[in-house]
Amino acid sequence: MSLPQPEQPLEFPSPPYPLLVTHASLESLFNVSYWLWRLNPPSILPVILSSAVDVLKQSIILVTLIVSLMQLTATGVLREVAESIGTGDVSRLVSTLSPVVPSIIIAVAVSIFVFLTASILAGGFLNSAEYGSYFLLLQKGSLSIADIFEEMRLRWVKMAWTVLIVETLKILPVLIVLTPILADVLLLLSASPDPSTIASKIFLWIGLAVLALIFTLVLTVLTVYAYPAAAGGAYGFSAVRRSIVTCLRLPANTIAYCILRVLSAVPISIAAFLAGLLGVQLSSIATMILSFLITPVFHIFKTMLFLKGEPEPFVTPLPVGPPVSKDVFPHVLNMGFKSVKKGLNELAGFLSEPKNMVFHFSSAIVFSLGVILGKQISSSGIRQIVYSLGYVPGEVNPLFEAAYGLPFLALDISFHNWQVSLATALSGIIFIAPAVATLVFNGFILGVVEDIVQNMVMFLAAILPHGIIEIPAFLVAGSAGLSLGVEFLKALMKGSVSSDPGFHRALRRTIYIVFGLVPFFIVAGIIETFVTPFIMQLYGWR
Repeated sequence: MSLPQPEQPLEFPSPPYPLLVTHASLESLFNVSYWLWRLNPPSILPVILSSAVDVLKQSIILVTLIVSLMQLTATGVLREVAESIGTGDVSRLVSTLSPVVPSIIIAVAVSIFVFLTASILAGGFLNSAEYGSYFLLLQKGSLSIADIFEEMRLRWVKMAWTVLIVETLKILPVLIVLTPILADVLLLLSASPDPSTIASKIFLWIGLAVLALIFTLVLTVLTVYAYPAAAGGAYGFSAVRRSIVTCLRLPANTIAYCILRVLSAVPISIAAFLAGLLGVQLSSIATMILSFLITPVFHIFKTMLFLKGEPEPFVTPLPVGPPVSKDVFPHVLNMGFKSVKKGLNELAGFLSEPKNMVFHFSSAIVFSLGVILGKQISSSGIRQIVYSLGYVPGEVNPLFEAAYGLPFLALDISFHNWQVSLATALSGIIFIAPAVATLVFNGFILGVVEDIVQNMVMFLAAILPHGIIEIPAFLVAGSAGLSLGVEFLKALMKGSVSSDPGFHRALRRTIYIVFGLVPFFIVAGIIETFVTPFIMQLYGWR
């Protein structure tokens, strides 16, 4: 008789465990989305890169604005406009602007065309980077910078086509409604209608506008899965069709996602708006929360919902960890402190390396050229226009008068300036030009302010206390952007953007450098809020 053999121990799969998406609950899918974001820091990169694209689009507007102002300055139109406004001579104002209206219209039309083209092309890159890499993340449970750039390389053309189709469909109802409204406005301007006719037209316009918004909302919901579908291989109208099919297969889940998405963003935005009415500034902090946490998690969640509606079963890794509500705040704080600490080390290395001196000098020179340009254009008409509109030099911003809101204002100023610096640094990846344009424009604003104040002592009292920290920090961000742009061009010429380790190191270093600037912007924001107004009053500001 043989002795009984001991039972073999049960083998459990080590985390992450496989999760069948098709039969998973929304809570499980959201938890997986959070933990995939939590355990894969590169998943935030597409959202961060979107800030660089925002700088690109802003640069198009800024370049158009500055070039137009330079043209108006050279022809003396700005000074004529200022004198017309100052004297209240409307006929002179009209006769002054009439000759330059055609050139302004052409400049605006060209800038709109370039803006829309850049938006579509950038949308192709960003959505490829985001949803393409999220597909990989859901398949493998991990993500690298190389994965993100490879997805951009492979998909951007077809994804740009998808962006054009989707965004056109969403805005089409508004465009259709605007056509008859503009026609009615032109007819009313050319005739002399009675008030009752105008009132009836206004009610008709409001009704058409509401109808257009309803159709836009419906189309927005129906195309919510279009970009995940494009990442799955269906582009253009096929992506729209697959999105609609998914919405019809998962109506409750789709509506739940839309409601959760709105509930996650709207309260933060409303709170920031209401706080602003009370003199408490929270908009920059709200933007950071939306950009770095809510947006990537919800876009991963949306991609999982799309896969849930697909006929083929999809299995994704299920990371194991504490509930989201217990983990998110400690993790964000811990990640922030670690990023700042590492960023300070990267910042010290970046500033001490001799080869980076050319970028530091270039950043300072470009910024200084913007200051000179702003002062020159302002003295040729902008200052006079500002004065003629009733501005009196020497008045302190009323935001600084609400004492209970000053701590929040300091944080808002700090994070706003940090976000501008982050976007400026990363925009260097777009062939350097947006970083240069941002440096020029920020210098331009400083030059305009200097000219408007017309008192060097008062100007320095308003700028130096915090500017002695803030301006160098911004210039370092610009320098990092120029350096990143050069590394990107090197990788591009080698044809290895998605696999070049030098470029990937430069990208990580740039992000950490800007994190290293956080303490400097916080100190500058505190000084600007609590110290600068006091010094301004000592030197004549009211």
